[in-house]
Formats: sequence, structure tokens, C-alpha cells
Amino acid sequence: MNFDFSTPLNRKGTASLKWQRYQDQDILPMWVADMDLAAPPAVQKALGQAVDLGVFGYGEIPPSLVQAFLDWCQKHYAWQPEADWLVWLPGVVPGFNLAVEALVKEDEQLLIQTPVYPPLRLVGKARDRRVQDVVLKPSAVEGGHWDLGMDRLAEEVEDETRAVLLCNPQNPTGRIYSRQELESLAEVAEAKDLLVISDEIWADLLLEEGARHLPYPAISEAAAQHSVTLMAPSKTFNIAGLSCALAIIPNPELRRRFRRKMRGLMPDMNYLGLLAAEAAWGQGEDWLLALRQHLNGNLDLLESWLQDPQHPRRGKIGYSRPQATFVAWLDVSQLGLDNPYQAFLDAGVALSPGEPFGDANYLRINFGCPAAQLQEALKRMARVVDSPV
Repeated sequence: MNFDFSTPLNRKGTASLKWQRYQDQDILPMWVADMDLAAPPAVQKALGQAVDLGVFGYGEIPPSLVQAFLDWCQKHYAWQPEADWLVWLPGVVPGFNLAVEALVKEDEQLLIQTPVYPPLRLVGKARDRRVQDVVLKPSAVEGGHWDLGMDRLAEEVEDETRAVLLCNPQNPTGRIYSRQELESLAEVAEAKDLLVISDEIWADLLLEEGARHLPYPAISEAAAQHSVTLMAPSKTFNIAGLSCALAIIPNPELRRRFRRKMRGLMPDMNYLGLLAAEAAWGQGEDWLLALRQHLNGNLDLLESWLQDPQHPRRGKIGYSRPQATFVAWLDVSQLGLDNPYQAFLDAGVALSPGEPFGDANYLRINFGCPAAQLQEALKRMARVVDSPV
């Protein structure tokens, strides 16, 4: 099937977080992680039928949705969780906040690795828990991928640390952690009695050829028993606004405590989100395969721009091709800009500043858009990069 990833979408005036911030300005929003691409036709059809019916009552998890997710796990991860392990949620961010609140005591500590998705950096403050930060580092190889750094992490885990907040595939670096890295993490977690709360919302947006996502609890039975794994169709199928996610918690005692803390705090599931999720997991695979090809094409555009020999200053931007996601992490420290985020904003492009992720030397660009939109953004960014400071 042919899918349209090239037609521009006018999202202004649609209550879009991404676009409304710059509603009346000539600024291309390339920041928050949703895509300027239409959701899969199967999702649009399911939602259209619901809208035509005209009733938007309370939702309930249908067995067909559970089965669609379990089938997806088996096919795409070679992993078969049990239906009883699933706890449905309105989002991954509420999920890891709830996991910390339910499973980590107030005098216990969290471990994060920066740079990382800002809500993961803020969960300690939000839940009044201390945080240990073990900084991620790219490999020493030129253009090398970011490393989980297990030797360093194993040495630095403090006695008060109770939970590791993992992000895999990693946002913002786009790294897919290897089996070896995850096995090493599981060994440390088992030895030090750590809970691993794993944000795997990007599990299906794999861009590297031959890559396969390995859910943390699929490492071993021991890993499963000290894990809370959070997944959602939202990033993959561009349905984040429909608020549908789930936690996979194999350990019955952890699951009981998690569910108990949910009572009265979690809203009812979004009815339209349930329908969209089932359509996405049940009928969205062909669309996803085409999307990955499109995103890789956009990455090629970005890399050609960065490596253009006629504009050598672009080579000062540090970059490692992401193995997953639709965001790229750009080291702009060598450009000599006093305020990189503002410099590009003044040129008409809104990128994500690096500071909320934990490193102000970087900017994150969202390339989940039509190629023409990315090309226009790069044209505007050239006004900053190609000009001597």
C-alpha cells in the first residue's frame, strides 16, 4: 500500500500543543515529540466510525484490544506477556510517576541517566524522592552511539537507591540498548535489589536495519520480577492526544501495590484512545514499515545538510544517527552561540532546548514530518550555522 507522508498538514488552530505556542509567528515547530503526519488509515477509519455514531461514553478495555497488544508483542518482540500483567493507563508519564509513588518509599532514591526525557528528570521532584544522576556518555568512536555505561553505573549505585528509571529506546539520543547492556543492568538490579521502571514508548520506531526491540522484562524471569515496563501506541502511530498506554507488571505484589495506588487518582480510559490503539496494533504494521522508510529518508536529508562540504561550519555540530525515534540530538557547543535555542528560534525554527534534558550544549530536532517541512527548517537553520559568529 502507498501511504502519504508528503502532504503538508495545517495544524494551526487545532489546539495542538506543538503548533499553538507559535500560532501567530513565522516559526516552524520542530520540538515536542509528535509527528506532523497523519495517523494510519485504519486508525482514522476506526475513529471516524465512532464519531459518526456520535456517542462518547465511558470506555472499557475490550478483550480484542488486549489480544491485539499481546499479538503485537509476540510478533515484534518475540515476547509473550500475560494478560493479567497488563495495567491500562492514560499515559506513560502518569505510569512512571505512579510507579514511583506506589513502589519507592519516601526515604529511598531514584537513579536516572541524563540526558533524558524531561519528565523522567522531574519525577523525583514531583514525587518528593531524592535522585541520583549517572551521566550517559557517547562512545569514544567518532559518531559513536551513546552507551548505557554499565561499568560506571554498577560502581556508582548508592545504597539508598531503590529504582532505576530506564528509557529504551533512549530519548533524546535515539539509542537502542543491546541485550548485553540490558542483561548487565538486570544483574546489577538483582544484586542490589533495584526496581527497574522502563519507559519503552519508542519500542516500535526502530530505524536501524535489522534492529529489534527487547523489552526489559523479556531478559529473564528475575528481570521480569523486579520490573515495571511502560508502553503505548502513541509515538509510533501519532495518537498521543488520545491518551492510551499500559504498564506491564509481572510481579503480582508490585502489581497489587501499583493498582491500589491508582484508586481514585487515574482517570477513566479515553474511549477513542482504546479504539485507536486496537486499530493501530491490529492493522497498522504496513503503515509503520512505510513510516520507518520515510523517517530514514528524513535522516538522510539531515545528514546531507550536516555534511555539506560547501558549508564546513555545519561539521561543528556533533551528531550520532539515532537507531530509533523520530528525534535527533545535536551537539551545538562548538558553534559559539550564546543562546543556541534562541538563535535558531530567531531564524524561524523552534527546537527543543537541551537544558531540560540535562545538557544545555545540545538541541533536539523532531524530524517526524514531511520532507519539505524538514528541508525548510534546515534552510532556516543554515542562517545561523553558516554565518560566522
